[in-house]
Amino acid sequence: MKPANPSPESYVEKVRDDTRRYVQALLEENGKLRVLTASLESENRFLNEQVASLQKDIESHWVERDRLQKSIASIEDESRRFSEQYVEVEQQNTDLASLYVASYRLHATLDRGEALSIVQDIICNLIGSEEIAIFEADPSESALSLAVSLGIEPAPFRTVPLGRGLIGRCARTGQMHLAGRDDDAGRRPEEQDLTACIPLHFEGQLLGAVAIFRLLPQKAGLVALDHELFELIATHAARALYCTDLQSRVARVAGAVR
Repeated sequence: MKPANPSPESYVEKVRDDTRRYVQALLEENGKLRVLTASLESENRFLNEQVASLQKDIESHWVERDRLQKSIASIEDESRRFSEQYVEVEQQNTDLASLYVASYRLHATLDRGEALSIVQDIICNLIGSEEIAIFEADPSESALSLAVSLGIEPAPFRTVPLGRGLIGRCARTGQMHLAGRDDDAGRRPEEQDLTACIPLHFEGQLLGAVAIFRLLPQKAGLVALDHELFELIATHAARALYCTDLQSRVARVAGAVR
């Protein structure tokens, strides 16, 4: 016996039910996908916010790093400046001590030979030259006579008429001469290496002059302390030589009285 064939109506109904179930499954799957998409978008926004926050933190750290580097550079500059100032102050203290010692030594002696030796020591050890000539004025004050010398050929300097060459002009005018600063007109051949000439005047009286020739090889040129020492020699060495000469006269008079 043959089975009964399904009717067309039941077949259509079955297709409809299958289609409805399929559509319902698609809608449910689509809903799930929408929920998942929304979740992923939310997570993506959260991650983007986190990235933006991290970038902002990184930029803030870079800004802070630049600020700290500038602060460190400023502190290092300040420290270097203070170090330089400290060295400068120390040098000034050393220079003042040198000036005081040199001045004290000149004032502490009434011996002519010692006074001349002290002047040479000041020039050798503080100024930095071992080529020196110290002159005394003749009683007539028309010429200079070489009193002591160091490191030079003394013959050309035995007698220097006032006004002759740089040394004679310096003694006559009472104006200190510094090579490279003052007019070198009239420089004599023996004065070729003259670095400085210091006149020695006291209370309007010409006592002599100090000529400094070449500086030591390790010394590039004159510095501020040298100019202070030149002034010290001009003032205190002149006074010391005046006092030693006065002491010598008093001693001679005392000897004659005895």
